[in-house]
Amino acid sequence: MLNRLLFEESLPDAQPAVVTRNQAVNWAALREQAQRVFSAQDALRKRRVGLSFRPVAESYAALAALDRLACDVFLLDANLPFEVALSLSKRLKLGALLTTGRSRQLSEFDVHELSDEAKWSGSSSVTILTSGSTGEPKAARHSWESMGRPVRKGAGNHAPKWLLTYRPNLYAGLQVMLQCFADRGTLVVPDLHMDPQSTVQLMYDTGVQFVSATPSYWRRLLMFSDAELLKRVPLVQITLGGEVIDQSILDRLRQYFPPTRLVHIYATTELGRCFSVSDGKAGFPASYLKTVQPGAAELKVYKGELLVRSPNSMRMYDPLSSEQSSASDWFRTGDMVEIKDARVYFVGRKSDMINVAGSKVFPVEVERVIRIIPGVLDVRVFGKASSIAGELVACEIVANPDQDRKALKEVVVRTCRAQLNSQQQPRLIKLVDRIDLSSAGKTLRTRTS
Repeated sequence: MLNRLLFEESLPDAQPAVVTRNQAVNWAALREQAQRVFSAQDALRKRRVGLSFRPVAESYAALAALDRLACDVFLLDANLPFEVALSLSKRLKLGALLTTGRSRQLSEFDVHELSDEAKWSGSSSVTILTSGSTGEPKAARHSWESMGRPVRKGAGNHAPKWLLTYRPNLYAGLQVMLQCFADRGTLVVPDLHMDPQSTVQLMYDTGVQFVSATPSYWRRLLMFSDAELLKRVPLVQITLGGEVIDQSILDRLRQYFPPTRLVHIYATTELGRCFSVSDGKAGFPASYLKTVQPGAAELKVYKGELLVRSPNSMRMYDPLSSEQSSASDWFRTGDMVEIKDARVYFVGRKSDMINVAGSKVFPVEVERVIRIIPGVLDVRVFGKASSIAGELVACEIVANPDQDRKALKEVVVRTCRAQLNSQQQPRLIKLVDRIDLSSAGKTLRTRTS
């Protein structure tokens, strides 16, 4: 698909395609870069190739060129140390690894040859690496057809401006890029770890209209940026995904951006895009479990877990991946749900569950209670090891700067006692300046000892 978008269709040559804080690359230059990589790397044709993927024009140009060369491209996080990326590439028996060129020669990349045997007999594909439960990477192989199927081109020639908040090598980041490029838009890329105020300034300066991000990412923008500047960003649509979307974040975004369309999407690396909701409410209608539209995902609940069968799913896990199951049949998502009043609500990830003396506690349910307490800006709930109960519920809270911290703690304790059962109540409460996010923009659930 990316090959077609850059090589086979007309382009608005002078219009910016990829914009960072320090650089703007137009569509003509992006196609020229892709052509240079294609011409210089013909030896990689039909091979398994690793690409160290940074959110810059060169990476998107290289990905288009490798698509044209019918490669199976494995996308590696560019933040991995070179030795780690090389070791991972060898473990996956890749034929070559491309990294950003130190010499800046014609190909723009350094090519590290690894194997003469890593030929690829299939059509062009992209393999996404995510962390597995054993620490070994899961390698989900998608066809470009499955990657591009959820993309819906806008009417007319509106050239939308999209903000990239996700890592470019992950499924969500690729979807944002494809949607933006399909409409011949401009992809606006903040620096890695850019502070919220600088991010909002970049959004305002570039006229960003579409933002797809996790709820945690949005909470950080709302907490630590100039509210008036943020409200002046000309947003047309906000898309939420990657985490449980609760009513509080939907309501806050509606207050900030009354005319902006709010959408939350359910998608995973293995299943691709499954469904979306745009009614302004958390969860999704229970009718989704019964109604199957042509080309849409099928949903069902089994023992409280959401199972999905999706037409946008990956082809398979790579044979050398740590996982070997297929997503072609009903796929266990690991997302736990409950049905109330004809609505299906997410209660948390099975892997995030805290085991308190045999009782199951989902962090999201505890956070939902704490998050609406006046004076609480953000909260993270996680498990802490206990020699008696196995685990205890702990939480970190970001308080409003004007809030009396001791008084807030007391309110949190009283509220949790009134609304949560004994096992759910946090035994450790710590006030912090900020909540750390994962590389995917999600709240970290790392357990502590």
